[in-house]
Amino acid sequence: MKVFNVKNNVYSVGVSDPGLRVFDIMMETKHGTTYNSYLIKEQGGITIIDGVKEQFTDQWLNNIRSLVDISDIKYLVVQHTEPDHSGAIPHLLALNPNIQVFGSFMAMANLKEINNGAFNANVVKPKQELKLSDRQSLFFHPVPNVHWPDTIIIHDPFNDLAFTCDFLGMHIAPLQLFFSKEPNKAIIEEELTLYYDAIMAPFKSDALKSVATLKSLDVSMVLNSHGYILDTKEAVRWALDKYTKWSTVHKSDQLTVTVVFASAYGYTRRLKDVIVDELLKGGALVHVFEVPNVEIARIVGKIEESDVLIVASPTFVGDGIKPIYDVLNSLNPVIGHGKYASAFGSFGWSGEAIRNYLNRAKELRFKTVDDGFKVRLKPSEKDVEAARVYARNFITKVREELNK
Repeated sequence: MKVFNVKNNVYSVGVSDPGLRVFDIMMETKHGTTYNSYLIKEQGGITIIDGVKEQFTDQWLNNIRSLVDISDIKYLVVQHTEPDHSGAIPHLLALNPNIQVFGSFMAMANLKEINNGAFNANVVKPKQELKLSDRQSLFFHPVPNVHWPDTIIIHDPFNDLAFTCDFLGMHIAPLQLFFSKEPNKAIIEEELTLYYDAIMAPFKSDALKSVATLKSLDVSMVLNSHGYILDTKEAVRWALDKYTKWSTVHKSDQLTVTVVFASAYGYTRRLKDVIVDELLKGGALVHVFEVPNVEIARIVGKIEESDVLIVASPTFVGDGIKPIYDVLNSLNPVIGHGKYASAFGSFGWSGEAIRNYLNRAKELRFKTVDDGFKVRLKPSEKDVEAARVYARNFITKVREELNK
């Protein structure tokens, strides 16, 4: 990616990785990505904003050298220390150990372990000013958990812009980085959505706080660290509106239960029918999904809105089944925290699925109030009545826990 002027004395010195197809092991990146890094060329206060992935160190350093001598760099601001933004930083600090490095407490702690050596660390406070010159200052706004606890937003009032790192980013490696110059806005929206779902979705409340922070700054440009720069006020507003919509969880005043089930021969389905009926009689709002017939993202969205998750399936070869685990493995402890879980199902041999599902739910920080419910093969009338008792007892215990 070529060096270019973003605005006034701000330059892009980042790199492009168009061949990347998987990011952070799990996320598909069919359009590659960029590692955006910026340089503020202010006399006496030359500043680098973020680094790049270590594999691109030489290109990054050459980009910087095309504008300034590395020995003249005075400041480095680290917004977030995930290695795609910090991996190359030790090489810069080795060339100029006098650089003053600024970032959150967690960023400085993480960079110490990445640099594996001492450096001039400066922990920033909210709204702290870094004066680059008589005309230009940077102001720091911590926005933890978007999506790491170390993240900050940098406000540059002189240029009426903000540096936001991963916040409002997207994985795409275009030939040019300005949002306003891309005629295919649909591809930007697609990648912004995918990035949010994969990276930001677990941190909805924190994302809303970041939206509020950025709105309060009222900038005309956002310089993020992946993909397109939002180079107009309209583009910034558009992206913030998207994040606001996606991050707003619509919870009901009713106790809300999401039931996710699979049934091979109808036995678990029969249990599901009577248990859901009992939950409804108990005044719960119930969402029911049969896997693998429903998109996991839709299921996860409902789980986020719910107080309770109940999963159900037969047992196969001493364990649960992949479609249920696919749902559980799409969750995380942020989603599970404060919610309740249970499990039920029919089994033929030994019934370990129920125990294993509950163990996984506990790992995800769901709370449990029982050991679930299971029957062997086809539910009898006695089993059906026991299922009703299970459901009534479960919802009663959950309500008691919530009212404590």
